[in-house]
Amino acid sequence: MATARAVNDKRRQVFKHALEKPYTTVWPSSSTETQTEILNDLCVALHPLSSYFAHTRRVSKAQHRRTRRRTSKNNTNPTSISTAHDQLSDPELKGKKMLDFVCIGINSTTRALERQAQRSTLHANDLALVIVCKGDVEPQLVAHFPGLAHAARSAKNDSVRREDKLRLVGVAAGAEQRLAQAVGQHRVSVLGIRAGHAELDVIVEKAQSGCSVPSVPWIGIQRGDPVFHPVCVRELQT
Repeated sequence: MATARAVNDKRRQVFKHALEKPYTTVWPSSSTETQTEILNDLCVALHPLSSYFAHTRRVSKAQHRRTRRRTSKNNTNPTSISTAHDQLSDPELKGKKMLDFVCIGINSTTRALERQAQRSTLHANDLALVIVCKGDVEPQLVAHFPGLAHAARSAKNDSVRREDKLRLVGVAAGAEQRLAQAVGQHRVSVLGIRAGHAELDVIVEKAQSGCSVPSVPWIGIQRGDPVFHPVCVRELQT
């Protein structure tokens, strides 16, 4: 015969029902092959940036040594340091020009999309492609990009929106390291591309044809007849 304590200690199974969140953002869809192809093309096209950033680091170190020698009491000729580091090679010059069409990092890309969402017409600084390394970063750090990308598109007029090429691509784990090596930085979680560069425009067109448009249904909707969607219910056993 079970004691009162044993009956009390025995937990009774309880089933709880959880409704799906009505405002769940869905990332634009694209095939794994398309994502891999875009990532491979970007790693090749962005290689001049690595040369340029390596040049800027050499120049910074040279300037630091120059400053130290100028402040040294034993230095009789502070201007004798070579300025050869200031000259750009062809790959470095190409990377410097490419930097005008690339936005690197979560914060800088977010600010660019926020400015883009405030304009109703196309602008030269508008981003045409945003690459997010979803598999390498915490989800909460990049969860705002689908809504922000949709807001940037929905802010445009109907006639302008058809010409807007903005695409958002979330890539799998391992992309962050590959992009960082291609760009020459320690870490690249998010990368924005602007239109106007010949090599990068080819990648933008590939993303435009192979990736869906960023869309968040409750942003920028017009009032009218209500639209009903099926509700998903999960049953949790506790």
